[in-house]
Amino acid sequence: MSSNRLFNSQRFNRVVIAVLLVWIASAAIGIYLLTRFDTLIHSQLYNYGLDFDHAWADTYYFYTQLMYIALTVPIALSILSIAAGFKRQTNKNPEPVPKLKPTLTQPQPQPPVHQELKAKVKENNSGTCCPSCKKVFGRPLVMLNFEDGKNRLVNVCPYCNHVLENTENKQTSKSDFQIADSDKKLTH
Repeated sequence: MSSNRLFNSQRFNRVVIAVLLVWIASAAIGIYLLTRFDTLIHSQLYNYGLDFDHAWADTYYFYTQLMYIALTVPIALSILSIAAGFKRQTNKNPEPVPKLKPTLTQPQPQPPVHQELKAKVKENNSGTCCPSCKKVFGRPLVMLNFEDGKNRLVNVCPYCNHVLENTENKQTSKSDFQIADSDKKLTH
């Protein structure tokens, strides 16, 4: 196992977080014991005849402040590193997008398409001519028509969307169109 893979593994991250939490707990216990020691010095030793003198008190305060700093710096750094670890984990694993289930709806009633709208298309050697807009094109668009609650394929003019003819009645070769997965890129 490479070192990069080891350091990025989830198990290693859990171990590091556990070590940092133990470190925080032991430093917090150390701060608590240090305050108890300070209470012992200030409350009970004065009852046994301790006299306050700056000669010993200044060095005592200096060293206790250094101990507080030495214990709080690891706590702060541990909390920051744990927070950064959680932030990195949340950025690395984005929340999955829920897949929407397709819902079936009833087809909307459409006005009936009259037979005179479905004109025969003139085909010549230069392309196909639309009877409505009179433009010439190489291949018509193939669309689904949901007339009468029944879906069927129809050819449509790419310029004016005029319905040309039903593709189910016309035989087409399989080389005219391709069906590809959405994951794969089509190449022409």
